[in-house]
Amino acid sequence: MTYSEIRKNEEVLTFIKKGNANLGAMGFTDHSEAHSGLVAERAAEILKKFGYPEKDIELMKIVGFMHDIGNAVNRSHHAEYGLSLIHISEPTRHLRI
Repeated sequence: MTYSEIRKNEEVLTFIKKGNANLGAMGFTDHSEAHSGLVAERAAEILKKFGYPEKDIELMKIVGFMHDIGNAVNRSHHAEYGLSLIHISEPTRHLRI
């Protein structure tokens, strides 16, 4: 899947929305789709400046966009939960991260 497809994927967006709701209830600032998109775009800009190939930049945008999905499960260890969700999630099951 491409970054554009990931940004529109309902399963991924549901994880992001649930994570943002969980964090909001705990008093955290925005971790919504807007935050995820900003992380993805900034990460891509950094890789572009260092001359990385487009394939790597595309993957970094996907990972940047999905970096907080583990918050849908728990804030503590959200990186590990996020990785688990990526591996079981239909749109990203094929990614090698």
